[in-house]
Formats: sequence, C-alpha cells, structure tokens
Amino acid sequence: MNANQFRRMFALVIVASTISAATIGSAQTALAQGLGYVRGIAFEDTNGNGKRDPAEPALSVARFKITDGGNFWRCGAVFGETPYQVPLRAGTYFVMPIAGPGQYPTVPVIRVRVEPGKSVEANLPFGSNPLAVAENCGAYQPKRTAREPLGIPETILSTGSTTLVGLIEQAGLFETLSGRGPFTVFAPTDLAFAQLTEEELEALRNDRARLRSVLNYHVVPGLYKSEQVAKALGLGTANGKLLVVRVEDGDVFVGDARVIKTDIVAANGVVHLVDSVLLP
Repeated sequence: MNANQFRRMFALVIVASTISAATIGSAQTALAQGLGYVRGIAFEDTNGNGKRDPAEPALSVARFKITDGGNFWRCGAVFGETPYQVPLRAGTYFVMPIAGPGQYPTVPVIRVRVEPGKSVEANLPFGSNPLAVAENCGAYQPKRTAREPLGIPETILSTGSTTLVGLIEQAGLFETLSGRGPFTVFAPTDLAFAQLTEEELEALRNDRARLRSVLNYHVVPGLYKSEQVAKALGLGTANGKLLVVRVEDGDVFVGDARVIKTDIVAANGVVHLVDSVLLP
C-alpha cells in the first residue's frame, strides 16, 4: 500500500482531529506563547528495541494520539522524515503510536514531560505484522505487546482508564507505581470516575494529601491474582486501611466496587478494573 492509498483510507478518521501545520502553527508562535512542544517521526523498529537506530527507515505515513491522562487528547499524522510538531502547555503527556494496516506499535505508550520553550522528542516505533488491523484514533486504547510488559501506570493507561493515570501523575505517585513492587491495583475505569460530580473530582484534584490517600486505598502491596483476591476476606492497602473483600452471586467486590476485569499483568504487578471509585 502506498502513501496516497494510506492517506485516503484514513481521511475520514483523521479529518476532524488530525494536527496539521495550519492547526498547530509555527514553532515560533508556540514558543512566543510560553508553550513547549512534542516532535518526532515514525519509523520501522526492525529490531524491536523501541529506539530509532541509524539503519531504520522512516515510515511514509503513520498516526498517533497524545493525551494528558485526563480529558485532553489529540490525534495526528506524520509523513516520512518530516517530523510532527505539537505545541502543548507544560505538563506530562502520553504519546501513543496508532496501528495502521499491517503495523503494530512496539512501544504502546511514550511518556514525555513538556517544558515551556523546549522541545521533547517522541519518535513512534512500529513493527510489521501482515495480520495487524488498523485502529481508530478516537476510540484507541493502546495494546500491551508481548515484547515487554508495561509498568502499573502504563498498563492502566492501556486499558483506556485515562482519568486514573492523570490523577496518579498529579498525586506524584507515577514513579512509585512504576517501581519494583509488586503492586496489586484496583483501577477505577473512566466510567467509574464519571459517577463523581465535577465538584467532587475537582476537590479531590485540589487536595493532594486526600488524593494520595484515595489512590493508595486502591493499591495493595504484593501480587494478588483474581483467585487469591476472591479467597481473601480483606486486603491491606497502601494507605494503611483494610479493603474488605466479598463475593456475591459470582461477582467479587472490594469495598463497594465490583471487579469487572481481572489479571491485567504489568511488569511490576497486576491490575484489576473496578466499576466505582473507592473512598476510604
């Protein structure tokens, strides 16, 4: 498939959200406004190490998504050796390469820190797989590859739970939950956070001590797979309080939250998705 065919295939998907030169403006304008920016190219990651080596060619066309782990996200496209360049306010962002036909991202999530007036590089590594199916940016949830498991925060992000990852970053727990562990995390989905009012969520964001306490109530030191969780009467959490476990009609509950997906393996633990936010 040549570049023109690829562009036509994804025209409807990216027409409303692709970051074009007209949309992002010039780097000079971005810097004048006190913004930083993320830039990079897409390349064929032939050795699967996630980094561009000298012999690895740029892809003629590829797509990506950038999110802050909260409500902000943008989709874009990059062509050949011409890098994409996206101006952003200072903060932490997650760049996600999006699979095209026959492509898969060898690194599903790239974490970057944007500083005012500075550029940070986030090249997009892709491998080849004839059976790989193209993905829609708007509904995109990055898939963990068999190459290397992700840490707890990236694994949560790979499920589409962007609100929780944004709060983890805001609470200063990203590095902790990326550490050796192991950790068991009961991760509320975005729909779970949607059950809170905007005022409740904003109050949580503005009270870092309470935010850390709430998030740590979802974290259990140690590795507990679903079978072990179901057999437990309670689990000691990272905030020092006990999380009561019960089984009703075949469903497992931790506190008042129902476990809806289990045993999502991370490099340093395991994630179980729950349908509501646990409040200690």
